[in-house]
Amino acid sequence: MTATIIPLRSSRDATSALATFDVAAAALLTEGGAASLSAARLDVILQRLRAQRAELVALITDLQMRGSSGNAQLDAINADLGGEADKGLAQIDLLIRHIEARTTTTECSGAMG
Repeated sequence: MTATIIPLRSSRDATSALATFDVAAAALLTEGGAASLSAARLDVILQRLRAQRAELVALITDLQMRGSSGNAQLDAINADLGGEADKGLAQIDLLIRHIEARTTTTECSGAMG
């Protein structure tokens, strides 16, 4: 199981979720870690996705290492959880590839322009 608890945000806190990315992106830009605020945002999003991917891989590994509990219902829930975690991992991988492609495209167009 992961040690991270993801807090639920109310609709009035929605801007603070985006602000978290912007604060990290602004810091990255200020430190010279990115050429533009857009590039910094993409880097921050990639960092967050990669961290979440690592947590999900650890969860999947933990689920796969578990033996049978002897409780058919619990074993079925673990199997379902593993299947859904695999789907989530595929989605994260898709997002990472999409953002990396976008980053490459942005860097190429920035170098040409």
